[in-house]
Amino acid sequence: MKTELMDYSGLPGYLWTPDGAAKALVLVIHGMTEHAGRYRNFAQVMTGAGIAVAAYDLRGHGRNVARSDCAAMAPGDWEKSIGDIDRAIDQLRQRFSAPVYLLGFSLGSFLVREYMQRQSAKMDGVILVGTGTQPGWLLKLMKLLVKTQIRKAGFTETTELVRQLSFGAYNQKFKPTRTQSDWLCSDERELDTYLADPLCKKDIASGTFYELLGSMERTGKPGANHILPVLLLGGDRDPVGDFGKGTDAVNRLLLQAGYPVKLHRFPGARHMLLHEQSGGQAAQAMGTILRWIEHHL
Repeated sequence: MKTELMDYSGLPGYLWTPDGAAKALVLVIHGMTEHAGRYRNFAQVMTGAGIAVAAYDLRGHGRNVARSDCAAMAPGDWEKSIGDIDRAIDQLRQRFSAPVYLLGFSLGSFLVREYMQRQSAKMDGVILVGTGTQPGWLLKLMKLLVKTQIRKAGFTETTELVRQLSFGAYNQKFKPTRTQSDWLCSDERELDTYLADPLCKKDIASGTFYELLGSMERTGKPGANHILPVLLLGGDRDPVGDFGKGTDAVNRLLLQAGYPVKLHRFPGARHMLLHEQSGGQAAQAMGTILRWIEHHL
């Protein structure tokens, strides 16, 4: 595998390529509080099968934010991040003639789902990992609460209430807990690596969380720009996917919009499915992705 440092319209990232010509390319849109470099292991598996992988740090994440504690998009950055996906695909298509697949994880899955509703004709397929949905009334209530926190502390700051609404409620479901992030991964070694990573942020800013809730509202309604195949992956212990029920709801939404969807659920896996190494679910999920891509090639 070859690794290149890349600049995606001002956003730092990577391009991992196989030794020979790439038969496909996967562009990864990472999750809340993490960064592009966490997908190197995923890239090793993909490039071993002849598939290139690209990823960049989202606005307010990774190397795009100076502060060490909080993932903080600026006002307007959510909409700009949807445009970033479009520009990255254009940049990669100038270099590769192979099919392009878009993978969105967690927060990144909602950016990808919004992009699907606008520009899905520019892709050959979509892979959604760790996504979900919530009732519209609950999202409206949470947005009202988070708005008070934005007025209190600012768009790019967090508060204890935002911490509880975004992460704390999920962790409550895994008592007794070893860390404040047990809900993310059952593999303790992988979880500790994430928690010790200086580019992974401890908190999400109030404004970023507000934008995510708005995206969940918009993607909670069926919508399609161009029909393309979708692979939907989730763990049955992932609270973002409501322990499978939310993933089923997303599957129904996508089918209602006309997308041909393949749904795979992985027993015992929590939110960070692609890092559930010790239980074997990460390897199973990556194998599923490879077979799905090969089928569509």
